[in-house]
Amino acid sequence: MITGILKRSIVKQGRPSMAVLELTCTAEDGAFPATIINPLAVDSVGSLFDIRGLKLYSVKAIPGTTAPTDATDLTITDEYGIDLLGGKGTDLIGATSKTWIPIGPAGYALPALITGNVTVTITGNLIASAVITIVLEFVGE
Repeated sequence: MITGILKRSIVKQGRPSMAVLELTCTAEDGAFPATIINPLAVDSVGSLFDIRGLKLYSVKAIPGTTAPTDATDLTITDEYGIDLLGGKGTDLIGATSKTWIPIGPAGYALPALITGNVTVTITGNLIASAVITIVLEFVGE
């Protein structure tokens, strides 16, 4: 099961808007369901925020108290099935370490424009009730 909470940052006038989507991912029998995250961008008062038009800037992975299998993989795909991490999500999720990566293909840091549904897929975990927090950081124009 994957649930989310959106946190929007108040920024100084003239600066790009920022939003953080914090996903709590809990394995069921070791598997995490592939999940479209757009409907999970709900703030603390229950308002849905449209992430289309923002750019995914970076991703953080934080293992929970019931840690996942070390070297678990993360992919974040757009509506065309393109991996916005450019393969950087392979072995990204550790059993004990917190990790962070910028978005973009290998060798580059290039934020990805969100134009439609985005799907988070976590694979390679073998721990039945593992918990992972995935933090997606977005910037606007």
